[in-house]
Amino acid sequence: MMGMILSGEVTSALTTFAGLGLALILEGDGAERVRLGWTDAAEPQMVVTADGYDDEAIAVAVHEHATARAVSGSWIDCNLQVAPWNGNSALFSPRVKAPQSLPQWRSLQTERLQRIDHEVEDKEQLKRDIDLELIGALGEPAYWRFANNGPRPDEGANRWEMKTRNRGEDFIRNRLRQLAQIVADRDASAIASGLSGQSVKDEAYKGKRSDESRTATGLTSPRFTDSALAWCALWGISSFPVIHRLMGASVTAGAVPIGKFTPMHLVLPVLVGAHTLGRWQAVVVSEQVIQAATSRESAAAARSACAWLAAHGARATLTFHVNVSDNPNAPERSLGAGRLEVLN
Repeated sequence: MMGMILSGEVTSALTTFAGLGLALILEGDGAERVRLGWTDAAEPQMVVTADGYDDEAIAVAVHEHATARAVSGSWIDCNLQVAPWNGNSALFSPRVKAPQSLPQWRSLQTERLQRIDHEVEDKEQLKRDIDLELIGALGEPAYWRFANNGPRPDEGANRWEMKTRNRGEDFIRNRLRQLAQIVADRDASAIASGLSGQSVKDEAYKGKRSDESRTATGLTSPRFTDSALAWCALWGISSFPVIHRLMGASVTAGAVPIGKFTPMHLVLPVLVGAHTLGRWQAVVVSEQVIQAATSRESAAAARSACAWLAAHGARATLTFHVNVSDNPNAPERSLGAGRLEVLN
């Protein structure tokens, strides 16, 4: 079986997210026997494989995937046209300027539901609609959330959508849409080179200082990041669903403490060997991955969680501290290197 070794260290969340996103893209392409996992080595590497797909075929699939979403009229291209957004916010970004009235909320929900119906009708013959998976995982502005100081619309968003909201920017209009066009403009060779780490071309960042590039969108600290690798990684958010709650912020898979609006940590499993995307997603959302990384009061609970994870292919957990800037108006969240803990 052929496949691709992705660029990046095991301690980088970007690498895991890129592997999950690439596997999803390949399944959306119709690939069979898609597998991903870390190699059993002193310096593990993330490998993604599929029957009949070598590096070039994988890169072609990524190119076609981005090209289809860079076209005018795609769900990524849709903006909210009415006030207060006036075409300056993406329809499916989970964090946008909050509606100021009930009619504005109704307009937002109507536009979202109409476009979701369009996506369902347009792709009802597909075995797997990966667009709806990402839309669902991103969450949505929470019309149902209020606290003592007023509405809390951002509490319905996935916590790993970490685009900084300075100057009214949002995740889809100012990052995902941009990356779709960049990857669509590359040829397959350049995409393969970026995914494998043979080159790092950060077209999404126009400056010259590596520590000022936000292309990784919080999945690493600011640094030059290949645009094709970032595109795959942001699709990896699909594997981290949200569960909405009336009485608190929505729960995002892997976020600790559970349900906290600004989590302290992100926890990821480290699966060694070739595993299905479904297996990865089952472990990612499990309570065991949280228990293994955070259980301090009960040694028995931690041992039980570790045993369950080991039986499902995990060798370790990665815990990432969520760094938050001190900007009160547009706090920036990002992840540094993860703390690797081998399962006992």
